[in-house]
Amino acid sequence: MRNILTVILLFFLSFTATAANDNTLGWKTYLSYYNTNNVEESADQVFVVAEGALYTYGKEDNSIKQYYKGNGLNDTDIQFISYNKQTKSLLIVYKNCNIDILQEGSVKNIPYLYTTTSIRDKDVNSVMIHNEYAYLSIKSGIVVVNMDKKEITDTYNLSQNITSCAIQDNRIYASVKSETFNGVLYASLDDNLLDRSNWKTYTIAGFPSDSSIDTIVLFKNQLFYLSKNKGIYYESNNTTVPLVDNVPINSIKVIGEKLACIASSQVYIFTDTKTFDQINNLAIKDISTYQTDKYWIAEGAKGLRSIKRTGANQFEAVNEAITLDGPYSNSPFDIVCQNDKVYIIPGGKNLTDGLRFRKEGLVMIYDYDKWTVLEPSKNQSKFGMLPRDFTSIVVSTNDAGDEIIYVSSFGDGIIQYKNREPEIRYHGSNSPLEGAGGNSGNYLNMDGLSFDKDGNLWMTNSQVKNNAIKILDKDGKWHSLFVESLKDKYTINDILITSNNDKWVNIPRPAGEVRITVIANSNSLDTADSYYFESFTDTDGNNFSPSNYTCMAEDKNGYVWVGTNKGAIYFTNPKLATSESNKSMRCTRVKLINEEDGTPYYFLDNVMVTTIKIDNGNRKWIGTDGNGVYVLSGDNQEVIHQFNTSNSPLLSDKIYSIEINGKTGEVFIGTDKGLVSYKGEATEGKSDYSDVYAYPNPVRPEHADKVTITGLMDNSNVKITDLNGNLIYQTKSLGGQAFWNCRNKKGVRVASGIYLVLSATEDSKESVVTKIAVIK
Repeated sequence: MRNILTVILLFFLSFTATAANDNTLGWKTYLSYYNTNNVEESADQVFVVAEGALYTYGKEDNSIKQYYKGNGLNDTDIQFISYNKQTKSLLIVYKNCNIDILQEGSVKNIPYLYTTTSIRDKDVNSVMIHNEYAYLSIKSGIVVVNMDKKEITDTYNLSQNITSCAIQDNRIYASVKSETFNGVLYASLDDNLLDRSNWKTYTIAGFPSDSSIDTIVLFKNQLFYLSKNKGIYYESNNTTVPLVDNVPINSIKVIGEKLACIASSQVYIFTDTKTFDQINNLAIKDISTYQTDKYWIAEGAKGLRSIKRTGANQFEAVNEAITLDGPYSNSPFDIVCQNDKVYIIPGGKNLTDGLRFRKEGLVMIYDYDKWTVLEPSKNQSKFGMLPRDFTSIVVSTNDAGDEIIYVSSFGDGIIQYKNREPEIRYHGSNSPLEGAGGNSGNYLNMDGLSFDKDGNLWMTNSQVKNNAIKILDKDGKWHSLFVESLKDKYTINDILITSNNDKWVNIPRPAGEVRITVIANSNSLDTADSYYFESFTDTDGNNFSPSNYTCMAEDKNGYVWVGTNKGAIYFTNPKLATSESNKSMRCTRVKLINEEDGTPYYFLDNVMVTTIKIDNGNRKWIGTDGNGVYVLSGDNQEVIHQFNTSNSPLLSDKIYSIEINGKTGEVFIGTDKGLVSYKGEATEGKSDYSDVYAYPNPVRPEHADKVTITGLMDNSNVKITDLNGNLIYQTKSLGGQAFWNCRNKKGVRVASGIYLVLSATEDSKESVVTKIAVIK
């Protein structure tokens, strides 16, 4: 027996580890700041929205602070921001109609519009600031927010789609755009605006009859009207005068003492109706100013920039473009952790109505220091076309140490990258890949990339008459495999290659053809036995026939898990699938006990499961389509965690993908609104006990009594005692980590002092001792 004693370690030995692991068991959010589209200013800060996420830029110290759900904000996917100079606060409106007000770093949530059921059409079209109020134009009227008191003041239900509003001389004007009326309504602020009869139609003399009013603003105490197809108009001497005529203006906005008219490649900045400057050749999404002749502009993919006026129609950049590091897209459809990096492809899948992909044909890579994107333009340059609709990704390293990435496309075949440069696109002319319905060149619908034990790359080829399985062997030679149950199937998804080298394939649609196919391990890549299953019988003798098989995983016991639209099932003897030619097979459904009344129930019964991943503690991380993430214990008897948008920083309850970094335990969760990670408890077990330590150490009150013992061998027995050898607590490691909450077996917090951690393998052949200092 090898005994590595560390009892004599100095009291402060673990300080370095404490600093390095400050975020243990914490959440991180990885939002895209690639495309800036909204900018507002205060006296000392610039507020910027990029891809629906908010950050601030300090004008004096150049500091940048990101705001997101879990870091101050109460929701995700920002639609509008608007700064109120009077209240010195920022109004934040989310696409789901939730509202936050940010003031001096603190946030107040106003969920009324988001939660109310009394307003039927409540989507927000625009925001107008007047005094301490923010007027929200919505699809059925106007909602007034008091930004000083941080509350809803009024709701004017006009039963009309209000696109914008403005206040002039104690009157409120609202532009309307609907099937029954296009024009302007107005009312006196002294009247009861809750009464629809007090709102009258406002006639604009001389306004083009073939134009609709998209936006109305007040500038220099005059009303200006934007018609996106025609231009901008204002009233003068009882007629309508064009300000900008026959130019497709995207938006108008009052910035400081000026009016900005934003077109696709230029911006007109009016000082009055006669005097203006023109900014040319810039694709400006939004513009703001807090001081004369200096502007902040959101330039889309080019980030945030400040420019200043140097003369008539002349501007120069004040600073280099500001861009934030982050993912290129907030659509993490498929995730792979490999080589201490995270690889992601954007996408999207509607598991009820069939596949619906997003069109970004790109790869994002995170190396825990920075993000890199393999942009679609690289594929365009290399292949003379733009591969789209990426569906799965795998990563390997060749004998020369090159990083090799394979990506499947539902339409354009297989893309191979070498050292992050596109190298080969496999299609019908240079490989056996087949187009749907016998088409040789198009509709190469590929998915399900997976390496077998020998390094051969397997993949699915949908809607082909014969060989639906294609294999690129480790020597670069192609193989085609005929599987009867996959013949001419419309959508074939993933391939799970199990520890005994069997291949499980799922068909999610159409409803009458969903099935699980199992291809038995074979010495040949060109022939193999296969079996398929369309329905199952659970251990209670009930028939289990889902209409969608969505994902698969193998746990540490060798059980195969399958996600369906009716929950998750698993097979305790999956080898039977390669020896019994039955259309029905016995499965196990997780049955838990209701804590309130003691009755059993099926876990996730009738819940759409989208992804399943297994951590090093054999816990099952199960993503759902609308219910967030569940973590099932290693023995399948307990739900360890249930994460959703109401109890965690999870960005959405609609889960696309989950991937786990086995070394660190970090769990990456892809949602339809972006990527987050959770520092999970289970890590990869070590080969010995040479690097065992605990953190934080010492444990101070501000550490919330959470201690991690890491560097353990797999499934270690862990005991914590006092210096006299009295047993305080015992547990089993989750892979390479164990945890202690600084409490004894009765749940009482221990006194200040030194405590010993004794860890040993299950057979007690190796053991280790370390210590923890606890301070009250």
